[in-house]
This record gives sequence, C-alpha cells and structure tokens, in this order.
Amino acid sequence: MNSCTKVWKLLSGVSGTFSKPVSIGAKFPQIKLCSRMSTNASIPEHKRDIETFQDVYPGIIETLSRNPGLYENRDVASWLNKVLDYNLHGGKKARALATIFAYETLERPENITHEALRLIRVLGWCVEMLQAYFLIMDDVMDGSAMRRGAPCWYRLPEVGLGAINDCNLVQAAMYDILKEYCAHLPTYKDIVHLFNETLFNTSIGQHLDYTMAHRIMTDYSMFTPERYTAIVTYKTAYYTFKMPVFLGMLVATDMDQRIHPTVEKICLDMGYLFQMQDDFIDCFGAEHLTGKIGTDIQEGKCSWLAVQALQRLTETQRKVFVACYGSHEPAHVERVKRLYEELGLPELYRKEETKRYDEIVERSQNLGPNAGTMPDLFIKLLALIYNRKK
Repeated sequence: MNSCTKVWKLLSGVSGTFSKPVSIGAKFPQIKLCSRMSTNASIPEHKRDIETFQDVYPGIIETLSRNPGLYENRDVASWLNKVLDYNLHGGKKARALATIFAYETLERPENITHEALRLIRVLGWCVEMLQAYFLIMDDVMDGSAMRRGAPCWYRLPEVGLGAINDCNLVQAAMYDILKEYCAHLPTYKDIVHLFNETLFNTSIGQHLDYTMAHRIMTDYSMFTPERYTAIVTYKTAYYTFKMPVFLGMLVATDMDQRIHPTVEKICLDMGYLFQMQDDFIDCFGAEHLTGKIGTDIQEGKCSWLAVQALQRLTETQRKVFVACYGSHEPAHVERVKRLYEELGLPELYRKEETKRYDEIVERSQNLGPNAGTMPDLFIKLLALIYNRKK
C-alpha cells in the first residue's frame, strides 16, 4: 500500500473516492506527488498495518508489569491490564498510525530499521493511551452510554466513578512507557514535553467544548469565529495533526528545529480545515457515503456553519434559527438547513476550503531548503482531505 492510500484510510476510516481530481500538481508543478492517488487499496493491506502495530502491544504490557509499584501490587497490575484491554482496542487507531506514517515519510530510508519502527509503534501506543484517557473522561463528563459499540468503561458495574482514577492509571502508564523506551533518545525531553502540551491543550479544548454544551441553549453570544477557532485548535488540531507530525519529527534524524514554529502553524491550520469539513459534512454530507446521520444541528453544536450563519442572519432569520437550532424535530432540522442554503453557506464553504488549502500548500512550500520531506508530508495529507465527502 502506498503512503498516500494509508493516510486516506486513517482519515476516512474506509476506502472512498474523491469527487473530483486533486489539482495540486497543476497549481504547484514543482511538487512531486505520489505516483498513485487511488484510494481503493485492499482491506487486507490495511489489516496488515493494524496487525503489525498490534504486535507491539504485548511487549508494552510486559514492560508495565516490571514497574515497581505494579510488581508489588499485582491486583492493581491486573486491573490496569483490564482497563487498557477494554479501552485501547477497537477504533481506527488513526492518530497512532498517522504517527508511524509521519515518521516513515520524514526519516531517511537508510535509518528506517526494525528497531526504529518498533520504537515509533510504541509511541503510537502511547498516543492511543492518551486517546483512551480523554475518551474515558469525556464519557463520564457527557454521561455517554456507548463507545465503539460497547458500554462506556464507567458504565460497567465494577467500575463506576472509579473510572476517574483509571484515567490517572492510564496516564501514568503512558509516561512510564515513554521513559522505558525513549529515555535514551536525545529528544526524550521534547517528546515528554509534546505529550504534556497535548494533554494540557486538549484539556483546555475539552473545557471550552463543555462550557458550550452546558450554556443556556438560546444563548448564542459565544458562537463567534474566535471561540470556534479556539475550540477547534485546542480540542482537535493539537491532538489530531500536531502530535503525530511532531512525534515523527522528533524520532526522525536531523530534522531542522528552526522550522518547528511554521510546522506547528501548518498543523493547526490543517486541524481547522479538517474540522470545518467535518462540520459541513455533518450537515450536508450524503448518508450513503458518511454511513451516519449528522447531529450537530440537533445537539446545538458550535459548528462552522452555525457560527457563519449567526454572522449573516437577518432579524427575522435569527428568530427562526433560535427557535429551531438544538431541536430534534425533523422539520426544525430541515428549516435550519434551508437557512444555511438561503445564506449561501455551501458556496462560502467551498471558497473557504479552497482558500485555506492554497494557504497551507504555499506555507508548506516556503519551509525552506532544510525542511527535508516535510513539504511532501503536508502535500500528501492535503491531497487526501481536500474536497472530501466523508
């Protein structure tokens, strides 16, 4: 499977097709893209990627078993294994596999050894532990019932609010694995800092999102472009784009640290673009492509569409919006969609998507001569998400 196809599977979850050819090469002929942009790679190939990643997991559990505290308290070690087995399995492993992809793209081919791949896969599992930490906590905060087709961890009779301490166990295990596998690396402190930063920033994003969900439902004073950007940046972009890309950079050899600030800005811009697309697809996406029915309108989410609408509504339209937004009544949902169309938001979305795409491409190409294959990484990611339908 070529690297482009791999990332598409990570981002979409299943194979799909573009609605029209991506024209990066036409706009920027100096960029050499993947020779094959087909997204119709076989499921067995993707399955092998997952299986190779899974092969590292038993070694991680064995490493944790040697932790002095867990070694002396075998019942806690057994419980932690249960927490990890329940919460780490299932899901697409998108961020973990994207971390591996970033490393494979950025590293010199001669340095991609068996040991190097094992290390980056271990880091992928640390990313999954961080994901589990957030999901367990998020389910408790939201009072959710199901996660990945199974009861949420805290919903199990033997767990309950003990799930809060289980989050602490998962986080501590993550840092223990980082120490055991990465302490010898010259970039170890930077890797730990990246995990700390991601944990802190995503927690900020979770709080921003939580306060929006628990506002007075008819109060849209916080539905501003600035608030939306903050939520997207802190809850999505750091975690979904910056962390995988920077982990790849920190493990790859001889990456120029002077490009870090610009790379971070590009990652955050890509996170905004990706979330904006998600918000649009939630409302206007074809169900036969997405495999689900959108719920942002019904749940009164601070989406890109809602924020843009509130900047443009007339007084009469605003009354309709306030009366219908956040309602599960099908007629109300359709009325909000019609409002979006009346305001020309689909056309605005297409222009904004293209504008942000062009800006990211240009910034990627201006990283400088010491950027190595970093521009290629961003171009491939962009090529795979631009104009996506799911």
